[in-house]
Amino acid sequence: MALETQKQASRRPQGRLIGYARVSTDEQATEAQEIELRAAGCDVIVQEHGSGVSRVRPALSKLLRDVSAG
Repeated sequence: MALETQKQASRRPQGRLIGYARVSTDEQATEAQEIELRAAGCDVIVQEHGSGVSRVRPALSKLLRDVSAG
C-alpha cells in the first residue's frame, strides 16, 4: 500500500505546468530559473523583470487571472 501511495505522489498533475521566473534588474537573467522550471516539468514559463521595491507584477497578475479563468 505504501508503494501505491508513493506512485500516486510522484505522478504529474493533469494539465499544463506553468512556471514563473522573475528577476529584479535588467542586468539579471531568468535563464537559471527557467532551466530549473523546465526540469521540474513546466510547459510554459512566464518571465518578469522588475524592481523588488515595486509590488506591481503585470506578468504575474495576468498569469493568475488566466489560471483563475481556466
